[in-house]
Amino acid sequence: MKQVTIITVVLLMGYCLGNAQEKVFEETLNKELSFKNKSAENTLVLKNIFGPIRVEGYSGSTIQISIDKKIIANSQEDLELGKEELDIKVVEQENRWVVHPDAPYISYNEKGLRFDWCNNYEEPDYQHKLSFKVKVPQGINLNVSTVNDGDIFVTNTSGSFIKVNNVNGGIDLENVAGKTNLHCINGEVNVSYASNPEEDSKYYSLNGDINITYQNALSADVSFKSMNGELFTDFNVERQYVRTKKETSEKRKGKFKYRSTPVVQIGKGGLQLDFETLNGNVFIKKI
Repeated sequence: MKQVTIITVVLLMGYCLGNAQEKVFEETLNKELSFKNKSAENTLVLKNIFGPIRVEGYSGSTIQISIDKKIIANSQEDLELGKEELDIKVVEQENRWVVHPDAPYISYNEKGLRFDWCNNYEEPDYQHKLSFKVKVPQGINLNVSTVNDGDIFVTNTSGSFIKVNNVNGGIDLENVAGKTNLHCINGEVNVSYASNPEEDSKYYSLNGDINITYQNALSADVSFKSMNGELFTDFNVERQYVRTKKETSEKRKGKFKYRSTPVVQIGKGGLQLDFETLNGNVFIKKI
């Protein structure tokens, strides 16, 4: 009994010493953005790496951004380096605002609207987390993404399109509208529409279910591809068929590959809604 007690004390002491070494800095940053010219093309591009994103549509005319910034390091010197290096970059590009974290070890392709992970990436001597809370005019288009340590939640937006990517976290869209392009690796996808998309839309989740709620008057051709998942719906299915696509390449001239995808028609069809999972089911529901 004494030996067990001594080991427990040593472990607890080590745990406390480890926590004592950790240095933390926190602050909140606020930004307000506006478009010079209001149009249907006005877009917010928000790209995060570590941390969640929450976007809410409202009746105002400006983009209001609140960022909870957290830096963690094992020494005061590394903490001060993180405070000095990590910043938020805001760029105006014609009809869109682009917002993303900026630091010497972060390479961002402004033209491609993506992070270039293979370009001079070095692990910093500190960790960071940026939690975004954003209010946007309801008609703004959205292109938002994060990679680690957070979900993405969007509510009450009505732009002409919405694009959302998440790697290690879920995606929730509530009471939204517009053409939709979702890509999620490790997380569940939940979407409810205030009005059904009027343009073709795509939904992808590698390891997680996709739950979609459309308005009752949906007319669409729904394609589904999965290795270990199934498609469920409470809409009436008018017919089922297989869509075949012929593919070729410059390297193999004269040779073709045919790809077949099962499709179910809801209502009169027409609108293309493409769903793909690897380890997840798709649930298409009506309000």
